[in-house]
Amino acid sequence: MNVFISTLGCKVNEVDSELYAQEIASLGATVVSDLNEADAVVINSCSVTSRAQAQSLQVVRRALRERPEARVFLVGCGSSLLQLTHAQVPAGVTVVSLDDRSTLARIVTNSGGVAEEPVPWIERMIQKAGPRNRVDVRIQEGCDNLCSYCVIPYVRGAHLQSKPMSVAVDEVVSLATTGVKEVVLTGTEIGKYGAGPDSLSTLLESMLGTLEVAGLPTRIRISSLNPDAITEGLTRQFEWHPALCPQLHLPLQSGSNAVLRRMRRPYAVEDVMRSVERLRSINPLFTFTTDVIVGFPGETERDLQATLDVIRAAAFAKVHVFRFSPRPFTPAAREPEQVPVSIARDRLHSVLDVAERTGMTFAHQFVGRDVTIVSEQVSPGIVQGYSEQYLWTQGRTYPDITPQRDRFITIHAESCRFDGERVVLEGRLND
Repeated sequence: MNVFISTLGCKVNEVDSELYAQEIASLGATVVSDLNEADAVVINSCSVTSRAQAQSLQVVRRALRERPEARVFLVGCGSSLLQLTHAQVPAGVTVVSLDDRSTLARIVTNSGGVAEEPVPWIERMIQKAGPRNRVDVRIQEGCDNLCSYCVIPYVRGAHLQSKPMSVAVDEVVSLATTGVKEVVLTGTEIGKYGAGPDSLSTLLESMLGTLEVAGLPTRIRISSLNPDAITEGLTRQFEWHPALCPQLHLPLQSGSNAVLRRMRRPYAVEDVMRSVERLRSINPLFTFTTDVIVGFPGETERDLQATLDVIRAAAFAKVHVFRFSPRPFTPAAREPEQVPVSIARDRLHSVLDVAERTGMTFAHQFVGRDVTIVSEQVSPGIVQGYSEQYLWTQGRTYPDITPQRDRFITIHAESCRFDGERVVLEGRLND
C-alpha cells in the first residue's frame, strides 16, 4: 500500500506528518512522494488564515480529482475547523480530528486495534531525518494566549503540554547519533515549555551539554519565542554554547502598542526591542525574523508607520507579512472597524518593501565573513543551505566537484541578493 502525505502550514504540522509517515511505514505501508502512486492520501491541513484553509481544501479536491480510486484523509487544524463549524466535507473524504491523530496510521492502513499502552502524542519521537536534513523536534504543544485574531487555540487546543525533558534530550541525542546535523526545537508556544519561566533554559543546558559530552556536532535551533521567554537564563545559553544557533523568530505582529493591545498579544513593542538588544549585546550579528499582520481592525496609517519603524530598528533579516484574515470564533472577526482589503493590500506591499531593504542591509554585514551551512542542495560546483544565522547561502566550488549533502560546509560570503522571498548570501567554499 502506497501513502502520499501533503503537509500545509507550520513546523508543528511538519512534525505531525513526520510521525504519521514513521508510523505508517512501521505498519508495512510505503510513504511515497508522488501523488500519482498513492493508494491513500493524507492531507495535513492548516487553518491559520482563510487562505490556508482554502489551500488545504484545494489539495483535497486535487487528490479526489487525480486519484479517484485512492482513499483520502483530512487531518490537522483545517479538519478540526471543519468539524467545529459543521462545514460540509467533500464526498469521499474521511476527516480525522487532532484528538484522534494517534490512530491515523492504523486508520489509513486498515490495521485496526491500538497498542495496549499508547505513548502520548507529545512524547512520540522522530527516529531519523526525513527528506530534509534538518529535523523539527516538537517539545511543546498548546497555546493559552487566546489572541483576539487567532483560531489555533480552538482547533489545536489551549491546554499546554510539554515533552518530558528526558524524552526530548533522548530524541535529539538519538537523531544526532544517526548523523543529523541540525535540530529545530518547535511547538505551538515553546516559551511556555515546562513548569517554570526558565524550564526552556534548563532543557537547553541539558540537551547541549549532553551533545558536547558525547562529541556529537549537531547544532540546535530554536524556532519561535515571544519576548517574555527571552530570560537571562536563556541568553546565557546562547552565550555559552556555540552549537545553539544565534537566530530566533521573534513575532512582532504590529509595531503599535494600541494594535497589540487589541490583538491581546502578551507583550509591548518595548519588550520586543529589549529582547533584540539583550541578544545583540552578546552577538551583534544575532539574527531575528518576524511576523507582521497588516490591516488589523482599527489599524491606522500611524500604526503602520510604527510597524515600519520597528522593522527598521530591530533590523529583521526576514519579515513574514500577512493581511488580517477574520477567523471563526475570534473577537477580531467581529470588530466593527474592519480595514478594507485594498488598503490592507497596499500596506502589505509597504511592509514588504521596507523588509527587503532591511534584510539586505542586515545581510551585508556578513559579506567578507565565513558562515557555516548544513549542505542541503548540491550540484556540480554548487552547494546551498542555511547558515547558523538562518540565511540561505549559496557557495561555489570547482565545477567538477559535487559537494556532499548533509555536511557542515564553511563558505566565505562575497555578496548578497534578494530573490523575491528571502535574502541570499553568495560566496565560495573555503579550501
